[in-house]
Amino acid sequence: MSFAQFRADVKRANSRRRLYARINAMPDSTVREELIAVAQRYEFEDSLR
Repeated sequence: MSFAQFRADVKRANSRRRLYARINAMPDSTVREELIAVAQRYEFEDSLR
């Protein structure tokens, strides 16, 4: 694995953690649950590529 690929993977993982942290900081609501579902769906589709 090249250093550039490793750096891109780390950057993607950090972005994912920040996204989930921001969603989890929201008050409990249907919107929060929907955002989590959308993020997980996108993450799943991205893993298939």
